[in-house]
Amino acid sequence: MKIQKKIILGVIILCLIGITACIAVDLSSNPKSIIPTRSVEYQTKEELTDLYWQNKTVLNAVKESVISSKSLLRALDEYNEGDIAISYQSDKEYFNDEEWENIVTVFEKLHPSMLMLERKGHPLVFYLTFKHLKPGLDTKVVYLYWFPNDEEREYHEEPSVFPDGVFTHLDEGWYIVEGRYIR
Repeated sequence: MKIQKKIILGVIILCLIGITACIAVDLSSNPKSIIPTRSVEYQTKEELTDLYWQNKTVLNAVKESVISSKSLLRALDEYNEGDIAISYQSDKEYFNDEEWENIVTVFEKLHPSMLMLERKGHPLVFYLTFKHLKPGLDTKVVYLYWFPNDEEREYHEEPSVFPDGVFTHLDEGWYIVEGRYIR
């Protein structure tokens, strides 16, 4: 009886060690976010409008860096999903030091969850995603989009893309897009 208890206890300890090792390996292989996930914020249209005007220069610099990064465009082609996210420290490989510093500044000042580059068979579109408000069945979402032309904006305004999207023009291709995410 004592031997069985020792064997069971030994197996339990080995399982705990194995689980701990798997978690440690998983966490060490997971890329570190540019800003901690808990720092991501929901922005109202008014807050995002203010943030845009306060950070217009750096936002435009980041947009230009992202859409002109040849290595990021190659990754987008290889990924073959139609869009690619920038949200981890490992994404620094696509940019020079100055460009990366600007990207980090945007994360620190606007608190987005990620920067996105989208193609999906169309011209390049750049946008920032933010935390969702009231996650659940009916969740409010807000994005800061840059469209290269009116045709691309009009495409995104179609009901099949943003069924209930509200587009607010800010400046030179920049729009706040508000919508709902319904599960």
